[in-house]
Amino acid sequence: MLKQNPRVSLAYIILAVFTIVMGYYVQRTEAWLLLGSFGLMFIASLVVMRDTAEGEEDLPYYWGVLMRLLLLFSFPALSDDIYRFIWDGRLLFNLTDPYKQLPSEYVNQGIEGVNQALYLKLNSQEYFSVYPPFNQVFFFLSVLLSPDSEFWSAVILRVVILVFELGNIRLIRKLLKHYQLPQKYGLLYALNPMIILELTGNLHFEAIMVFFLLLAIWYYERNKLHWSAVFFGLSVATKFLPLIFLPLLFRKIGFKKTAIYSSIVMAILVISFLPLINTAHIWAIRDSMELYFQKFEFNASIYYLTRWYGFQVAGHNIIAESGKWMMLATLGSILLYSFLGKKRRLPEQMMWVWALYVLFATTVHPWYTIPLLVMSIFSLKQFPYIWTILVFFTYANYQLDGYFERLEIVTVEYTIVILVALYETSGRSFRERFFRTT
Repeated sequence: MLKQNPRVSLAYIILAVFTIVMGYYVQRTEAWLLLGSFGLMFIASLVVMRDTAEGEEDLPYYWGVLMRLLLLFSFPALSDDIYRFIWDGRLLFNLTDPYKQLPSEYVNQGIEGVNQALYLKLNSQEYFSVYPPFNQVFFFLSVLLSPDSEFWSAVILRVVILVFELGNIRLIRKLLKHYQLPQKYGLLYALNPMIILELTGNLHFEAIMVFFLLLAIWYYERNKLHWSAVFFGLSVATKFLPLIFLPLLFRKIGFKKTAIYSSIVMAILVISFLPLINTAHIWAIRDSMELYFQKFEFNASIYYLTRWYGFQVAGHNIIAESGKWMMLATLGSILLYSFLGKKRRLPEQMMWVWALYVLFATTVHPWYTIPLLVMSIFSLKQFPYIWTILVFFTYANYQLDGYFERLEIVTVEYTIVILVALYETSGRSFRERFFRTT
């Protein structure tokens, strides 16, 4: 196929070359180089997806795997969460509870590897760890196999993420076949430069959360609800947020089955939290998560409108109050959609629930849109894919002289996404025209 289509051959080469450039040579503060390289990757991926004929999807899928493998020995450049992963892992390696105290309290206790140099790299110095115990297993593993090297700890975590990414691609293809949808739709994930850079490149654990969520959907579709609940519970044990999908089940499988399903999910979650014998640890995590919703703000939509209103009326940032209202609005809108929304395939309903969550969130980092994209693959909705591309341009906020949020980028991002979403809710689809399936 490569010999027959030089344009596609060039696109494959661009994808590979700029994956290396982005993974090894570009820093977060180099906005023009970062976004220019990303833009070329995006265009190249479009060429491949558009020109891949039905039945010839294997090569682009394999290329998506290759792009991930090319990042194996890179170090996360767009996110500094890796340092907290290593911090928690080193505490566990020294048989110290990562939930018990704040990093600022651990730093001077003489714990091996938990030192001032690593402490200064943390983006959460005054917050208790919010990563569930299931994640901590991988943090511990990365330090167990490489106690003294941040680089090799990152490589070990990347191998873990890669394994789950391969599982995600495999499950997406299986579910597309089950729903009788074109295999090309899965390339929206497999070749998506944002997905590759944020999950494999920057080691976000949404890769693991999505894997268990896809397994839960697979077993749900096969009517094996108990197994579905087990894997859903593991997804929640990785990231708490999938809990927002549970209300969808009441209209799908009825109250009794939903109650049993939810009980299994909670049992898995409780088992995963058994290491937190001291309940004070749980409250500390809860307090840190509340602070997250009431202090941090990045690339929001509805919240930014309320913030502007707060400045007009109260004369100051009202995130402490509006953050709570955003959480309540999220819960209320999700419940309304779950009980009153149109019945669709479970993944498509999950897509809309996640969209509601993101719209009301005070913080929307690029990787927050990944579950939205994954669920949209099994529909005809293209706005989540467009969102995963546009949201990456928020990295323009990071400059050498500090962080400055460019609201014009946020405005363009949400304007385009909302307009496309409204267009697609009218029954028309960009997806079919994009992939030339009709």
